[in-house]
This record gives sequence, C-alpha cells and structure tokens, in this order.
Amino acid sequence: MPFNTHVQSLTASTPQGVGIHYYDSDPAKKGGPTIVLLHGTGGSAENNFWALYPMLAMRHRVVALDFVDPDEAIPEAQAYIEQVLAVVREANADAPVHLVGYSFGAVIAALYAAQHGATVESLTLACGWVKTDNQQRLRNAVWRSLHESGHEAIAQFSAFVNYSQPFLNAKNEGELDALIQGIRNGADRSRKMAFNLNVDIGQQLGAITAPTLVVGCTLDITTPMRHARMLFGGIANSRFAEIYCGHGVVHERPAELFTMIDEFVRNPAALPAGHVFENAHA
Repeated sequence: MPFNTHVQSLTASTPQGVGIHYYDSDPAKKGGPTIVLLHGTGGSAENNFWALYPMLAMRHRVVALDFVDPDEAIPEAQAYIEQVLAVVREANADAPVHLVGYSFGAVIAALYAAQHGATVESLTLACGWVKTDNQQRLRNAVWRSLHESGHEAIAQFSAFVNYSQPFLNAKNEGELDALIQGIRNGADRSRKMAFNLNVDIGQQLGAITAPTLVVGCTLDITTPMRHARMLFGGIANSRFAEIYCGHGVVHERPAELFTMIDEFVRNPAALPAGHVFENAHA
C-alpha cells in the first residue's frame, strides 16, 4: 500500500555507488529530529510501514528506506549498514536520528547503532534477535526448500509463521486470500533469508550506548519472545515492552507500536535502563 502523496521519494548513494530509494515526510526539516524506519526480511518501506509511517508522520519527521540486496548469495551485514549510513547522511546531514528497526531491520539497526552511535539519538528494536537458533534454522530451511522448488505453498507458509492465530482467524476468506497474495507478489526475500540464517550479533551489543527500546511480541513464532529478552539483557541502556500479537506487529498492531515509539522518542531517557513497560492492551 503506497504512502500518501505528501511523502517525497528521494535517493541516496553509498560510496560504492549503490542507490537507495527512501521516503521523507518533510525534507525541509533536514538536520532536525527524525525517525528512520528499517523494514523487515520480506518487506519494503511501504509494505511494512504503510500504517506506522503516516501515524508517526503526524507528529514527527519520518524517513523510511528500501534496502538493496547485494549480489552475493549470502550478503554481509556491512552492505546494509552502509545503506543506512548513506540515507542518514543524505536525509539528515549526519545529525542524530531515532532509529527504528523491525525484524531483519532490527538486526541491522542494532549493528548500525554499535558502529555509528554518534548518529543515533535513540534505538527501537521490534521483533529482532541476537543469534539465529535451531528453531529459526528449521523454519528457514522449510522456507528455502519451498522457494527453490517454486512451490506455491510458500506464501501460505510465510503467512502462517508471520501472523498470530487471532489475527489470521479474524480474517474472512477474501481477506486471507488477499494477505497471501500480497506475500506471493511481494519483494524477493531470498538473500535476506540467507543472511538471517547466520545472524550472531552478541559481541556487538555491548557497543550500543543509545537509549534503546526493545519490543517483543507474545505470539511471535518467527522471532519468539526469548530473542527480545536476550536483546534486552544484552543492551545496557535498554527498556522492554511487549505486544500481544505475532511477528507481523506492523500489520497486526501498528497503532500500539506507534504509541510506544511516539512516547519513547519524545524523551528516550524518561525511564531508566532496565524498565519494563506494563502493557494493559488486550
């Protein structure tokens, strides 16, 4: 789903000449407070943040980029980190930003914050993880088998692992089919899935100094809650929040996620490191 017409579509380039497409809600405010959104494995800026972006843009300047996959079969994290740096420099003149990463984007956001902490005012990590475990490897292997065989069930499988039972059961037949077709026609995720297979960022977490909000999702079977708790425990200056939904929080509970991010970026140090938010939402 596209963003509204008030959002400007712009381009930044890495030193290697990779062009990165990004969206900017208010380019005239370059150098000021800015939220930068990093999308997940199978998404894009518009696909993942179609609801979250406009809500945040009502109160903040918001930038969201589309990651460009390197040519390598198994990409290195640094290629994605350099894309984030290029967008931050182009969009905000190296002024610190509030960095928000979702899923794969949370892994890249954490690594970026560890390397370029001076440009990170705050860090929000939703549905991220520290190290790929056996359960995730099994899921990744099933996805890879379906992908390489061209099996049409890959879209149904992706919906099954990314969305919660309450969310899927609330859909009628037409809505569920549209959701599956959206996955089937979405961005290619094969290189990011190859990257996800070998994630291990535990050694880098200690270098993150920015105030951090870690968001885990109770019903997430793609990056189960233990991964969010590991991030919370591994980042010294972090707070923890939980949302009752599946991995697809940006689709299932975007308003709830918006509220958490909006409140956090307004004053990232308002609550001390180690604080656990009480979430009363059903």
